[in-house]
Amino acid sequence: MYNFNLMDGEELIKVFDDDYVKQGENEKNTTIAVTNKRILFMDYDKEDPNENLRIGRGIDYVRYKEVYYQVNIDDIREIVEGELYMVILNNGIEFELDNEELVCILKENIK
Repeated sequence: MYNFNLMDGEELIKVFDDDYVKQGENEKNTTIAVTNKRILFMDYDKEDPNENLRIGRGIDYVRYKEVYYQVNIDDIREIVEGELYMVILNNGIEFELDNEELVCILKENIK
């Protein structure tokens, strides 16, 4: 389950579970949701106090993946193809993806 709110005029395109993303030496498998306006990076909240109770079988509750980082589609300057796909933002921040379908969706929505 996912927990995020859409902005006015925003439409969810697709959610990708367990996608590889890399920034410098940092790498992670994460959930990525793509809308017509943003890329949302999501994971479970490790600080959720209910998680300790769930692990100890004190309660049952539905876990939701929360947005921990987002990128506006308008902030993407270019996508460079290589061993991984390098996404370069207008502010100089770069990160790499390995999902070809995700990159194709991003390229279609870049203005």
